[in-house]
Amino acid sequence: MEWKTIKKIMVLILAWVFFPIVSVAISQTDAPQSQLKVPLNPKRVYKVTSYLLTCLYENLTGSFIPSILQYGWHKLSSERKRTSVRKNIRYGPRPRNRLDIYVPDRVSTRNNNRNNDNMGQPALSSNSTPNPNQQQNDTAVIIFIGTSWNSGNRATCMPVAQSLQSQGYIVIVPDLTLYPNGKIAEMVADVQQCIYWTHTHISSFRGDPSQIYLMGHDAGSLLSALTVIHDACATLNVLPSNNTNVNIPVWDNVRRTGLPRVQGLILFSGVYDITYHYAYLYQKGLEQVHALPRVMGNRPDAFLQCSPTYLLSHALERVQNHDQLKALLPRKVVLFHGEQQDTFNPSITAFKFLLESAGIPSVQHKIKNVKYISPKFDLIVPTKPLCVELLKDIKECCKGGKKNRN
Repeated sequence: MEWKTIKKIMVLILAWVFFPIVSVAISQTDAPQSQLKVPLNPKRVYKVTSYLLTCLYENLTGSFIPSILQYGWHKLSSERKRTSVRKNIRYGPRPRNRLDIYVPDRVSTRNNNRNNDNMGQPALSSNSTPNPNQQQNDTAVIIFIGTSWNSGNRATCMPVAQSLQSQGYIVIVPDLTLYPNGKIAEMVADVQQCIYWTHTHISSFRGDPSQIYLMGHDAGSLLSALTVIHDACATLNVLPSNNTNVNIPVWDNVRRTGLPRVQGLILFSGVYDITYHYAYLYQKGLEQVHALPRVMGNRPDAFLQCSPTYLLSHALERVQNHDQLKALLPRKVVLFHGEQQDTFNPSITAFKFLLESAGIPSVQHKIKNVKYISPKFDLIVPTKPLCVELLKDIKECCKGGKKNRN
């Protein structure tokens, strides 16, 4: 018997043990009544298990373990410095609406874990009396990289936050509402609240309210792009008609003043067309167990309402003066993805084209000889060549923003 045949048989045997556990463990509150909790289709079971085992193999043989080891060595061999961080600040009304804020060494805050429930301005520590001659011009980066649709915790972002902090950025790390406690509307509302909180309070940390960037990865990339594009469309009253079960909230729905403008988007391995990505999940047999379809309404017309490419394309058709749209969108967008990452490339390319059609400078950065970019692993060791390259591009993006500031 050939090795390939033996391999398939082993995967199939594992599938009937492993896949039912995954199916039951993953919340499927929106599944149709006709859909079994544990799918019995052998083809689907085989496809999903093969995919999961491939992901496990790539994590074990890819950059995950080397990055963790390199990070540990870097922390042990480098000079130990006390991290300036203010933790557990409430930024919104939902239970998970808490954030940590990391500030550069030249600006220190009270380093404690006590709750801050009033969503007010956090005070600076006594050893960091504000200097009236010091300009409040530090760049703030809100990172949405430690979460998927149904899991994630801001504590896992600490290494990335410290890496960016060491480069002089003020780093805001929020927790968002997760599925099944919330869906896309609640998640976008959390991002809106976080942007507003940062714009309102970042000056307390010597930050510049006009220099706010969003950094996203995977689900965080979609949420970042969707939030700012939906807000621009709502402000101009060019949102597409919506008869679906998805109702993304409009910030300040009465006055339609819109969110504070975000300076730029720094997005890693993102999905910007939900319809296209659903087709990919269907091909892999994942559409019944993956959280994304249910978060997005589980309907083709709802997928469109959640797709930044669709919203931006619709706005470009409806708005005669594209300068009006450009004035509300981020001033620059950088799209990172691996050169070998074929899964999302068409979606990324289409998104870049639409941004440029709106007059937004956009950079699609393909990292050579890399399949998948994850800032949680690729941005934590400042001496690693890939990390050096990414930090350089991030700095260039932020520097460009300051040059273009009104």
